[in-house]
Amino acid sequence: MNRLLKSEMTKLTRARSLHLIALLMLALSVVTSLSCLSYVNSPKAEELEIVFHGYDAFFSSLKDTPTISVLAALAISIVVCGDFENRTTQLKIVVGYHRAPIFFSKLIAAAAANVILLLPYVLGRTVLQSVLLGFGHPFTLETAANMAGAFFAAVLTGIAINGITFILAFLLRKTVLVVAAGFCLVLLGGNALVSFGVSTPWFGRLLANTPLGLLRAMDAAAYAPAMVGKAFGISMVWIAAFALLTCRIFQKAELK
Repeated sequence: MNRLLKSEMTKLTRARSLHLIALLMLALSVVTSLSCLSYVNSPKAEELEIVFHGYDAFFSSLKDTPTISVLAALAISIVVCGDFENRTTQLKIVVGYHRAPIFFSKLIAAAAANVILLLPYVLGRTVLQSVLLGFGHPFTLETAANMAGAFFAAVLTGIAINGITFILAFLLRKTVLVVAAGFCLVLLGGNALVSFGVSTPWFGRLLANTPLGLLRAMDAAAYAPAMVGKAFGISMVWIAAFALLTCRIFQKAELK
C-alpha cells in the first residue's frame, strides 16, 4: 500500500493536466477578486453577496457547490481513468498487486488531486483580496485552524458529491466519458436538487444532511466548528459507502 501511495503521489507531481487546471483556477481567483473591486462602496454589494476582505473571500470560495463538485469530478477522472487508459492499473494487477490496495490508493490520490485543484482558487482569492482590501479579521492560530478545517471539509464534500462519478470512473475507464458524465451529474442533477432545496424548505433541510447541501449548510452556520465537524463526518460516511461499493465492482470487473 505504501508503494502504491508513493507512486500515486509522484504521478500527481507530474500530471500536466492537473497542473494546467490548477493554473486556470489561480487565474480565475485573480479575475474574481478583481471583479469584487468594482463593487466597493456599491449599494448592490450586499444584495449580490460580494465579499471584499481576504477572510470573507476564503469562506466565500468554499460555498460554491458547482465549482467544488466539478473540480472533484476532474480530479477523479484524471487520477482513475488515466491509469486505465495507459494500462498502468492493469499492469499493477498483473505483477501481483491486489485490487483493494490499488483502489484505496486511487481514492486517497483523488482527494489529494482535489486539494491541488481547489487550493489555488481559495488561496488566490484570500491572498489577493487581503493585499488589496485587508484580511478583515484577527489572524490567530484558532482562525487558521478553523480555515483549514473548513477547507478540508469542503474537499471531502466535493469527493462525496461525486460518489457516482467515482463508480463510473471504474466502470467506463475513459477520461472523456467520465468527465462528461460528472459534469452532467453535477451541473444538471446536482444543481436541480439544490435549487429545489432552496425553494422547498422541508427538502432543503433534508438536503442539508447530504453532501449536496453541506457547503451551503456550513456557510449558513458561519463555519462554526460543530457544523464543519458534521460536514466532515457526513462526507466521510458517504465516501466510505461509495468506496466499498466501487471497490467491490472493481474487484469483480474484467479488465482488458
